[in-house]
Amino acid sequence: MPRPGNTRSALVAVVAVLVATAGCADADEDGLLGALGQVRATDSTRLYVEYGDLAAIRRLSGTDQDKTDRDRFLGISGTGFSNLAPSAVPMTEDLRFDPSAMDEALVAGQPPDWVGVLWGDYDVEALDRELADRGIPSAAALGGTRWRSGADRELRVEGPLTGIARTNELNNLRTAPDSFIYAPARAGLDWAVLPGADTLADDPVLAALAGCLGDVVAAVFVRPEEDPTAYAVGVRAPSAAEVTDVACLAPTDAGTATRLRDRVEGELADGSAPSTRQPWSELLPDASVDVVDGAVVRIEAKPVGPVGRVLQMLFNRDLAALAG
Repeated sequence: MPRPGNTRSALVAVVAVLVATAGCADADEDGLLGALGQVRATDSTRLYVEYGDLAAIRRLSGTDQDKTDRDRFLGISGTGFSNLAPSAVPMTEDLRFDPSAMDEALVAGQPPDWVGVLWGDYDVEALDRELADRGIPSAAALGGTRWRSGADRELRVEGPLTGIARTNELNNLRTAPDSFIYAPARAGLDWAVLPGADTLADDPVLAALAGCLGDVVAAVFVRPEEDPTAYAVGVRAPSAAEVTDVACLAPTDAGTATRLRDRVEGELADGSAPSTRQPWSELLPDASVDVVDGAVVRIEAKPVGPVGRVLQMLFNRDLAALAG
């Protein structure tokens, strides 16, 4: 389902090379860059982003056709709505809304301030009735309805969504045709309801990393505050038989990209992953390394076994170690 467009400004110059090469997404663009264009860029949302093309992942994993690839793609199945994925079953049973059945998903930000968005068709009226029957206060807002099940960032032992929400991820909701937005604080909803002109797609580093990843079905971006490198990992999968794991590293000083590439090539050839001590040559066999647009280092490899090893590399800090 196409997402609603919004007006975005040109990229703000932070790293000149990144700005020159990243470009600006069209307001109605689909996929990763289009999703980034639907969320406001803030100090929190710039630090962590995850995206999932849920419809594509369902097709790949066979959950739509009872195929046998389900386990192979299990590692990326919750990407884009990881904050909500553990609540998917009770939400489906108790609220008549299945987040895993939506088309696309994105989470941006870090605790305590983040926002999640799910795009796709669902029975808005049925969900609204369930929320209203639980006595959750609501108000009409810009073609949708805002719901407030708890105070901002409040952790409630008892409340209208006890047994459904794990912590405070459903304190603030916005239901509307084609989208479901959730956040622990009302300000987080505003980042997706009214993204404004400065969105995540306009951030030069995120835009450059997204361009490096390409057309992915799952992606995660991390910008550690004290690390001179920003990271993005993703999975390209035009079909279950054509899968590529991609990792992109954007050094703060774009001029160091060539040196970073040389280091990564050497580590992949002779080094080992810190988390397992397993040689990189076994984890990422035949991996290729190049520099994209003179500013971002890209690693591409065909997955051996489960898809999404690069996501594990990001979360267990192996990728950071690879970058040095």
